[in-house]
Amino acid sequence: MVTDGVLWGVGALGVDPLAVILSALIIGLSAVIQFFALRYLRGDPRRLWWVVWANLLTGVSTVMVNAQTAIVFAAAWITAGVCLVALLNIYRGTPGAREGTRRAALRFAIGDLGLIVAVVMLVAHAGRDIPLANLGGIVSGLPPLAQLATAVLLAAAALSRSAQIPFHRWLPSTLTTPTPVSALLHAGVVNAGAILVIRFAPAITSQPLAMAALFVAGAATLVYASAVRLVKPDVKGRLVFSTMAQMGYMIMACGLGAFPAVLLHLVAHSLFKSSLFLGAGGGIRSRATERDWPAAIPRTRRVVTAAWMLAAAASVGAFFAAVETLGTRPGDPVTPLIVFVIVTAGVAGARWLVTAWSALAVLAAICGIGALAFGYTALLDVIAVAVPLPTAIAPASAWLVTIPMLALGALHVVTRRGTRPTRMRSRLYARLLSSSVPSVSPRKELAA
Repeated sequence: MVTDGVLWGVGALGVDPLAVILSALIIGLSAVIQFFALRYLRGDPRRLWWVVWANLLTGVSTVMVNAQTAIVFAAAWITAGVCLVALLNIYRGTPGAREGTRRAALRFAIGDLGLIVAVVMLVAHAGRDIPLANLGGIVSGLPPLAQLATAVLLAAAALSRSAQIPFHRWLPSTLTTPTPVSALLHAGVVNAGAILVIRFAPAITSQPLAMAALFVAGAATLVYASAVRLVKPDVKGRLVFSTMAQMGYMIMACGLGAFPAVLLHLVAHSLFKSSLFLGAGGGIRSRATERDWPAAIPRTRRVVTAAWMLAAAASVGAFFAAVETLGTRPGDPVTPLIVFVIVTAGVAGARWLVTAWSALAVLAAICGIGALAFGYTALLDVIAVAVPLPTAIAPASAWLVTIPMLALGALHVVTRRGTRPTRMRSRLYARLLSSSVPSVSPRKELAA
C-alpha cells in the first residue's frame, strides 16, 4: 500500500522521509549500544537475554516507524513495550529490578489500552484497517464525542511511554538496569510518544483538549524533572531526570504543534543521551576529580551583574538577528521554543561568565549564544522544508511557554548557590529528593 508522501511501500509498511530518519537513528544507535554491550556484559550469564530482546526491540521499533496503517503501528507499539519490559527484567532476582519492571509494565498497559481502544474505534468506524495518510478523513466522520475520546486516549498512550506526569514514576525505577539497557531505553524508546503524536496527528491535533493536555503534562514534567535533577547525587539518577525533562520539552512542543522542533529534539536527545549513558563511568571519574579542585573565587556583585546583563543582551540580540535573518514569523509555533532555547543558553552563559570572567570568556559566551540561536533556527527551517510533517489544527497557545520558563527561573533563584538555607528551600530539597527515590514496600523486600 503506497500512500501520499511514501517513497516506497510493501503492504502496510512504507518508507517516507520521517521513516528514513527514524529508522537510521534506531538501527544506528542500537548497533553502537550492542557493540558496547558485548564488552560490558562479557561473562554475564544474562548476556544472551540482552542480545535477543535488544534485537527484537530494534526490529519492532523499526517496523513501528515504517508502519503506514493504524493496526500495524499499534501492534508494533505494543510489541516494543513487551520487549522493553523483558529487557528491564534482565536482573529479576533483585527487588529494585522487579519493582521497576512492575511499574513500567503497569504504566505501559494503561497507555497501550488507550491506544487499542482508540484504534478499535477508528477501525470499527471505517470497517477496515486505516492508512495513516487517510486518518483525517476517517476521524472527521466520527461523532464529536468519539473524536474527543480518540484524541485523549492517543495522547494518554504517548504520555505513558514518554514517562510524563501522571505516568512518570516508572522511569526512575529503571535505574537498577545495566548501562546498555539504560542507553537503549533513554536513547530511543521514551521518544516513541512523540512518534505516535506525529503519526496520529490528524486524530489528536484537531482537539484543543488533547493538545492542552499534552502541553500541560509536558510543561509540568519539564519543571518537576528539572527540579529533581538538581538534588540527585548519582550520575545515572541525574541522567534519568534529565531525560524526563527533555521528554517534557518534546511533549510540550507536541502540544504546541511545533513538529519540526519535536523531530529535532527527538533526534538530538537520542544521540546525546545515549552517549552520556555509555560514558557514565567517565562521568563518575570526572566528578571525583572535581571534588579535589580548589574552591572557586567568589565574584563581586559588579561582576555578577555585568555577566547577567551581557548574557541577557546577547540572548535578545541573537533572537532578533536569527528571526530577521532566517525569516521566522512571530506567529509560528516554533518561535516561542526558539525564545525558550535562547533564554536557556543565556542563563547557562551568564553562570559560566560568573565563574570565568574575562574578555575572552565574554567573547566566547556571545559567540556561543549567537551560534546556538542561528543554528537552532536554521535547523528548524531545514526540517520544515525537507520532512513533510503534519500541521496542528487546534494547538495550545504558543506563548504559554512563558509559564514553564518563569517556573524554571523561579527554581533557579531558589536553588542558586550561595543562597542561605531557608525553611522553604530545605522543605523543597527534602520533598524533591524523597519523590525521586522509587520505593519498595517492606513486604516485597522481605519476600526477596
